[in-house]
Amino acid sequence: MNYSNTNEHLYNDIALWEKTDGRDLFLEMPLTEKDAPSVLDFGYGFGENLFALSYAYPTGKIYGIDCSPVCQKEVGEKIAARGIKNITLINKEVHNLQDFENDSLDLVLLYDALHGGDGKGKYMLFEESHRVLKTRGCLSILPVHLSNWRDREGKKKTYSLKMIIDEVQSFGYEYAGTCSQKGIHWEKCHTLYYIKKGIITFDILERVDVMNFKKK
Repeated sequence: MNYSNTNEHLYNDIALWEKTDGRDLFLEMPLTEKDAPSVLDFGYGFGENLFALSYAYPTGKIYGIDCSPVCQKEVGEKIAARGIKNITLINKEVHNLQDFENDSLDLVLLYDALHGGDGKGKYMLFEESHRVLKTRGCLSILPVHLSNWRDREGKKKTYSLKMIIDEVQSFGYEYAGTCSQKGIHWEKCHTLYYIKKGIITFDILERVDVMNFKKK
């Protein structure tokens, strides 16, 4: 893909990723329903994965949850400007996934959403994702900030990929591998320190193998 890899055109590169490599990442997800899946992106941030999902599944239903007013405003404006009809934003802080019925979703993304806090949110998301996913539905994780994850006692612990697999499988999933396309950790694009320095280019963003799990 012909990315400019310049700071000046960073957000053009991101938009290109959403339509190409990002779209292809989500088309690789091990879904039973591939034509019009129902998908949740928990903690959608500035919407990069939401838009890629929309391009991957134009007849699907794409939901995003985020509690940040800044993200809500920017992503809402982008959706309107692009005329996208299949993305629904749920703009609030949540402590469960009560907006979704049991066995109603084909894919849940937990990308850059499982670190920090007291650790309780991570286990809530594993449990609630299992409830709302259809049988053989997919939970997809982008494992970042692994030194800042917490165990059930709220103690900070550096997680290995094996620890993640074992923990997630204990909630009723089976590990289904990764994708050839890597996920992207978008944090530096939206961190004021790096923005002020003007040094962020698309090619230096962290690439990470996603971890896919199927609900038993």
